[in-house]
Amino acid sequence: MKRFATAHPLILVVVVLFGWLVASLLGSLAAGALLGTGLASDLAQSLGTLAATGLLLLLAQRLGWLSCLGLTRPGGRRIWGLTLLLLLYFYVAYRYAFFGPLAADVGTLVRSPDTYNVFARQMVVGFVEETLFRGFLLYALVRVWGTSRRGLLAATTLPALLFGSLHILQLTNGNELPATLLTIVLAACSGIWLGALVLRGGSLWPAVIIHAWSNMVVNIGALAVPDYVPPTEAFVVAALLELPLMLLGAWWLLRRPLPAVPQPPPAPSAALSEAPASS
Repeated sequence: MKRFATAHPLILVVVVLFGWLVASLLGSLAAGALLGTGLASDLAQSLGTLAATGLLLLLAQRLGWLSCLGLTRPGGRRIWGLTLLLLLYFYVAYRYAFFGPLAADVGTLVRSPDTYNVFARQMVVGFVEETLFRGFLLYALVRVWGTSRRGLLAATTLPALLFGSLHILQLTNGNELPATLLTIVLAACSGIWLGALVLRGGSLWPAVIIHAWSNMVVNIGALAVPDYVPPTEAFVVAALLELPLMLLGAWWLLRRPLPAVPQPPPAPSAALSEAPASS
């Protein structure tokens, strides 16, 4: 498995992504059947994606990569200081892009049970998607392509493009095509700088929190607007506000001193161990 991951990283990325999607669908169908809620239930979808991500982590453990994905490292003070600034930025930026006025009836939203449902759902989304794209897939590519500027930029961009492309599935929820295409662009841009954040900080958790928070700002804010449908212009504004972060992430990878690729612990037996490809 390690030899295949080193020799065919692109095939591994495609197989893992497809397998995760299939496992998520089957898990959600099974959960929906057991709960009697059907596939459209947020709880069923959360359970399905968590089950698929559990399988992904088992694969990472089998490969000896589990300690390299950033889930076991909390990150330093600097990266969390930056994370707090980004949380504030996304609250202001997304409130402005999707709702205009920054004022909101926070008390009403806090008392709403729907708020807690959105919170739980988006925390799951942030965890499972970041574990897949900025955890497993990013490490699988950086491990082989190395820490050269070109290698890091390519390894960050490919999962970001796949992450963005996955949002085409929003068409199945009845979203309009222009808004869906802009969401793809928005997600791809965020994927690049989130990847840079993970590589620079060494921890996956800031990306998980930022991902979940940015989704919450929109979804919880929408609870205060009956039958809210985001206008296409909102996605344009959001993408423009995300663009500086994407450029900052690319600059961070190209210009700043680059970190070393985390390495898995050596196997107990030299006959079973395989050194990762060097940069």
